[in-house]
Amino acid sequence: MSRRTDAKKARRRKRRAARDARWVPDSVMAAMSDDIELAAVLEQFDQRISERGWVFDDEASDDESALWCYPPSQADVGADDIVDMTTVVLTAADGTDVIHVVFVGTADDYQFGFEELFESLDVIEAYRHGDQVPSFTP
Repeated sequence: MSRRTDAKKARRRKRRAARDARWVPDSVMAAMSDDIELAAVLEQFDQRISERGWVFDDEASDDESALWCYPPSQADVGADDIVDMTTVVLTAADGTDVIHVVFVGTADDYQFGFEELFESLDVIEAYRHGDQVPSFTP
């Protein structure tokens, strides 16, 4: 073989080795893409809801759920099994398809779509402990 052929083969091996080092299995890449997409949606969600006065609850949030509370709704409810302020919850199981809302003084779970939640936030934020819980029609 000539030097030229040997050099060409060496370059080809180098390219393949570099490509193989960067290669990620499709299943891993899909999972990473989903995580990146979910992180972007959560960041956008946090920004939009925080602008309205909601506060991310770092203590109650974990790998399975993210919680935001609305401090103006806080009330002394006197029970551990009901929330002391209106809370919005995103769960890992639901992704961003379902957003859960629990009104202050209740344990009931109201479920909204992403945009549906933002369309209903004025009503959700206006609720105070002791008021009649708003009804939401699909």
